[in-house]
Amino acid sequence: MSAAGLRKLTIESLRGAVLPFSLPFEPGRKLTLLYGENGSGKSTICDAFDFLGNGSVGSLDGRGLGKTSKYWPTVGKKPADVAVTLEALDNTICRASLVKGEVLTSPAAARPRVEMLRRSQILGLIEAKPAERYEAIRRFIDVPGVEASEGALRQLVRDLSQARELAATRAQENLAAIREFWEAAGKPRLAPMVWAEAEARRDPAGADAEVAALARTQAAYARLGDAPARLKAARDAARTAQQAAASARTRAEAAVSTLAADAGELVGVLEAARAYLGKHPEPSVCPLCEGAARAAGLEARITDRLNAFGEFRAAQGEARTAAGDAQRTEQHLAALEAETAQSMQDCRQAIAGLAGMAEIARPAAPLPAALDGLEAWLRASAHLPGAWKQAEAFRQTNRQSVGALRRAVETCAASAQAQHDLDVQLPRLTRALEIVEEERRHFTDAILAGIAGEVGRLYALVHPGEGLDRISLALDAHKRASLEIGASFGGELGTPPQAYFSASHLDTLGVCVFLALAALDNPEETILVLDDVLASADEAHMERLVEMLNVEAPKFRHCLVSAHARPWKDKFRWGWLKTGPCHFVELSTWTEARGLMLIRSVPGVERLRALLAAKPPDPERVCATASVVLEAALAFLAELYGCPLPRRPDGRATLGDLLTAIDPALRAALQVEVLGVDAGGAAVYQTRGLAASLDALTRIAQARNLQGSPFGALSATALGTEALGFGQHTLALIELLADPQAGWPRNRASGQYWANVGETRRLQPLERPSSALR
Repeated sequence: MSAAGLRKLTIESLRGAVLPFSLPFEPGRKLTLLYGENGSGKSTICDAFDFLGNGSVGSLDGRGLGKTSKYWPTVGKKPADVAVTLEALDNTICRASLVKGEVLTSPAAARPRVEMLRRSQILGLIEAKPAERYEAIRRFIDVPGVEASEGALRQLVRDLSQARELAATRAQENLAAIREFWEAAGKPRLAPMVWAEAEARRDPAGADAEVAALARTQAAYARLGDAPARLKAARDAARTAQQAAASARTRAEAAVSTLAADAGELVGVLEAARAYLGKHPEPSVCPLCEGAARAAGLEARITDRLNAFGEFRAAQGEARTAAGDAQRTEQHLAALEAETAQSMQDCRQAIAGLAGMAEIARPAAPLPAALDGLEAWLRASAHLPGAWKQAEAFRQTNRQSVGALRRAVETCAASAQAQHDLDVQLPRLTRALEIVEEERRHFTDAILAGIAGEVGRLYALVHPGEGLDRISLALDAHKRASLEIGASFGGELGTPPQAYFSASHLDTLGVCVFLALAALDNPEETILVLDDVLASADEAHMERLVEMLNVEAPKFRHCLVSAHARPWKDKFRWGWLKTGPCHFVELSTWTEARGLMLIRSVPGVERLRALLAAKPPDPERVCATASVVLEAALAFLAELYGCPLPRRPDGRATLGDLLTAIDPALRAALQVEVLGVDAGGAAVYQTRGLAASLDALTRIAQARNLQGSPFGALSATALGTEALGFGQHTLALIELLADPQAGWPRNRASGQYWANVGETRRLQPLERPSSALR
């Protein structure tokens, strides 16, 4: 739903608004032309819209002021005093104020959308660098989600392309390694890759088992290497120990023979008794016979007798020690013989495990069953450990080579497969990327083409027949976010307009681009503000530009255009537009005391009608207003029909000049068809001539001798009793000529009459009568 029209803008303490200033808007008029001399405060009104809609004051930007918010308040006012209020026709009120350097709008939902165009922005649209120009239209053609997906797809294609190159490189490297293995193997009759695949298929467990068998055999043989020497040493030790035991036993027996026959048993008894008495000293009775007679001193007597048996005991101790040693050496020898027998059995089994390896050397004779033959067997097979070690080393090296070959084959195959898969995927992904890019370009190109077409259409309205309407907008295919603008010039398309167009042509092109862009984004809710952007246009182009703006303004919520050129005032305050009247506002000179001042915003015809209806009417004010209205009406007819006017030093025509210019032939032919409705409600035209009103005004001028008077000199004093009649005839003339809503008849498209918008007025004749041309 479109936003309501504007009723009034009120500005307080912003820039040039020394006192609160209100600008009322005419209902039904979408275009407001704001006229004022330099320094009248036009930019303050434009800044007020910018402040309200965008939270900024753009007229101060780019002037080297840094942060400009401190310059927003009127001199002598506080930031808290700054406020802008916009009232809409639906009674909605939106107020913006300055709080701590920030613009706050209340209510925020009612904040209007405002698009500003200033002279500096035209340069940004047309003369800026392509990248900067792109920023002006980014929001209309930017598709961040699509571009993010496109970027991810492009990165995927880039990554997979690198992966494909890496896979191809690895495949080539491993193929070269396979060829080296193939050449080292003597270049078998099979192709390198076929041979390598066959070699790689061999069971690696077989080579591992051979290596393990050789290692076991070497270990078993090594355990037997010193067995004969160890056995010999053990046997010698056992023999020596047995001999020593026999000698000790002989000496012990000789010692015993020198003692009583039962000495040996007696020594044992005495030693046992001494051990008992050591635990139970000074017994009261003998522990053996239980007699008490000789119990005293028993331990001393036992010790004395044992000392007498010392030599015997020493011999007996040596005999026992030698017997223990002999027993231990016998046990060690038995264990060693058992260990050697087991090692020999292990070695037999290990050697038997070499049976599957025909090229491996084995002992000429099997291991003997008896230990005595081991030494001879070892001497006969002493060369075998070196051979077995060499065989193991060979198989280790070959096993590593086979592993490297197998890895090369596997890596080469995997890389080749990866390359093949990527060769299938990459073209599809690349095509998908191309499709995404093409669709995005088609989307943006379609938007740009639509914008360019709209710009061309608007430009043709301002520059008809000049052949400059073929505008092009395009993104540079080789650059990101770079917008190129082209136009037709001298038969060449796509030429940069800034290279050939005049300043006024560039200005009007910028306005057309601005309008085309603004119309893309909710135009019915958008207020357009064009701040003094038409200064370089001549009168003819300016008129067509305003006509175009008047046609386009209904698309938007409102359009306000400011300018200071004098023709604006002379042409547009009366709504001399083929496309219908607009709202014309004139500002007085700005002063420090009062700030902005509105000269007029209510049309002169309405003021004249109101003055004549007043009770009683004020003749002086009636004359002043009527003279202005009459000058506009007569100037309109004189210009429309090309009536000759005398040249005067001040360039201003007098009342007699304009009345005389409309000669009798033309005056008699002038008639207006006014659209109305009959009793039944059907549309009908009533024809009214203009001669009666013109003749009456001529009679008043002649009677009061005012033919040579400028319009500014017409007053109630000069007109006397004719003052009110002068006003009434002027009102009757202007009401016939101009429709308050549809404006003046300036369109001759029918070929028969001049018509206004909607043809509520049809003015005839179309051409000045030939009799009037003589």
